[in-house]
Amino acid sequence: MKPDARSFRIALVADRYVNPPPGGLDAVAVAAQTGWGVMQLPADDYPAEVAGPLLAEVAEQVEEFSRHGYGLVLVGERAGLAEALARVGVAVPDGISPGSSVQLADFLGGRPAPRAGWDASQSPG
Repeated sequence: MKPDARSFRIALVADRYVNPPPGGLDAVAVAAQTGWGVMQLPADDYPAEVAGPLLAEVAEQVEEFSRHGYGLVLVGERAGLAEALARVGVAVPDGISPGSSVQLADFLGGRPAPRAGWDASQSPG
């Protein structure tokens, strides 16, 4: 077994940072540069009957990641996320509503190492 490129870090990212307007903050690019994966949250303008099931799916995935020791953060905000996470027993992760790419990079870079990940001392060999 070899380590892979996964960082075991997931940023839950509000749509406005995934699909930014011209000149807006592109959180996907910043996450990639800092070694984070991204899970996009439903757009704010989705009707409740669409957003609710999507948030429930996000919450189920977050619960799974959390149980396995992944590092999780929230970038931006999304109405209904806290309730969806509460239904699966997970607290809203630490978050930021960044004003710049530098601010987001500093936040992501300053997060502690996740519990999950490759441990070379467990190498079969």
